[in-house]
Amino acid sequence: MTSPDSSLQSQVDAQLLEQGAFAPLELLFNSGRLLYSDYESWRRREIELLDSALMGNAENIKAEIEQAVAYAKRIGLVEQAQEFQAWHTHGNETGGRSERPLRISMDAQLQRLIGSRYLRAQNAPQMDLFFDNPIVALTNGIVASLTSRNLAAAQRQLDQLYTQAPTHSDLPAFDQLLAALAHLDHAVEESRQELAFLLEITPTARRLLATQWRDLLAPLWRQLAHSLEHVAFNPADPDFHRSFALAQAQDWAAVSDTVLREQDWQAHAPLCLRLVESAFNRRRRVEALAAWCHVCWRAPATTPAAANKLRHPELTMLWQRFLDEEESLQEAEFPAWLLLREPGLVLQLAEDLAPGETVPEQHYRTVHRLIQARRARRPEEELRLRKALQQGSPALFALLKQSI
Repeated sequence: MTSPDSSLQSQVDAQLLEQGAFAPLELLFNSGRLLYSDYESWRRREIELLDSALMGNAENIKAEIEQAVAYAKRIGLVEQAQEFQAWHTHGNETGGRSERPLRISMDAQLQRLIGSRYLRAQNAPQMDLFFDNPIVALTNGIVASLTSRNLAAAQRQLDQLYTQAPTHSDLPAFDQLLAALAHLDHAVEESRQELAFLLEITPTARRLLATQWRDLLAPLWRQLAHSLEHVAFNPADPDFHRSFALAQAQDWAAVSDTVLREQDWQAHAPLCLRLVESAFNRRRRVEALAAWCHVCWRAPATTPAAANKLRHPELTMLWQRFLDEEESLQEAEFPAWLLLREPGLVLQLAEDLAPGETVPEQHYRTVHRLIQARRARRPEEELRLRKALQQGSPALFALLKQSI
């Protein structure tokens, strides 16, 4: 088996850092192979097999997961099987836990690959401890009830935990998560208060629910997004916007739609960054790079921190290559550099992508026209543009001589 490529390795590392575990299911979300809306349909038993909703070649998907799992095992993570039950619905008191588990695939290997998660050895539950320790069993039961959205069962189990372990350190945290679950299917009355509440409990949900945190929080973030439907973007309050809530729910298609409907979205770095993340997660590289170019032009000082925060392997690689150039360039010159390093992008990134008159935007248009002139075999125009670039940016001109 081949070793995992750097992007798969980065995704395993990122999950481990953020959630303390690696789950191939999460990899499918993050790589654009699985839409969360399709996953929700599967958890509601509207889809029989989860793999029927995967996007792309099944063998390629399996190979990607196998490579990621191989890396997870190589760094010492321990496999733990997971069982998925249908989500609780009104009138179904057990939340589906007495029914047969959900099926991921008819392919036994793919069923096991997607149905497992991988933890550090010291965090992996010991089966004897799980069965013999009623407190461990209760806390695991609360987690299972929360992620299956069964408020009644979660409340019963939490009441038992209060009785049996009144000093348990996670009691207040579980109280918060039950309060969050109680918000489900209720219209948001005060959007700003709900935003503050969800931001407060998100770290708790990630810690206690690990890779299944989204099962509890995603519908709550979508409810908040719905309440913000008619709220215009305010640069002074960038998180109080529908696109932010949708990004927290990882509804990437809706994020893009919301951002693109906002007038002059290109002028606002937070909106551009949400579009970058959305496009990369939907495997739309050119759309992501175009949005990143706007970040570079409009808020160049924020780009190092933004690239680190996004932690998308493709962007991380490109940004590091840009920083490693012998010719030192300002952050706002990244778009022009990108064209020089990937000349074929002139067919996908428009010349007027840079609408302003800043010097870096002028350099981008000069490089764009120069490459087009070279492709069209217009030597006089190419020579004129080369001279203009040499005069305007000796560093970019030096890269031009290396590139084309």
